[in-house]
Amino acid sequence: MLLPIFASAQYNNNQQLQQSRSFERQMNTQNQKWASERDRADRQWGQQAMFNQLNNKNSKTQKTLVNEEKNKEKLEEKTTKLNADLKKQQDKLATLENSPNNANSDVQKNIQKTKEQIVKSEEKLNKAKTELETSSKKVESLKKEMDISLTKKADLEKKEK
Repeated sequence: MLLPIFASAQYNNNQQLQQSRSFERQMNTQNQKWASERDRADRQWGQQAMFNQLNNKNSKTQKTLVNEEKNKEKLEEKTTKLNADLKKQQDKLATLENSPNNANSDVQKNIQKTKEQIVKSEEKLNKAKTELETSSKKVESLKKEMDISLTKKADLEKKEK
């Protein structure tokens, strides 16, 4: 009589063991689903964060580019104006040097003063040209940066799809 009770107890243990294993498999499957959903959500969040970061960078770069282009235009105008002023001063000097009474001390003082003004104007013009060149390089650099950033943004958009 002991044997059937033992067999029955062993059968219940096997059944409980199978049920607990089945429950564990179900829990593992559910945990894997949750983990994969979390990973996907984390990737999407990361991509969205990168997308937002690129948008912010594009916006800032665009504003900087617009400002730098305005600055470049002002420098071009300044260079043109300084060039015209220098030309006028050189013409004035030529007129003074070619005047019939250039031996006069007042005319000589005027010639010397004009030469000094020409030197100062040339220095200003050279400085303006240097600033213009720097500004031009900065504009080109910002344009390249925008192109690279837009390419990255397009690549990121392709990855999202």
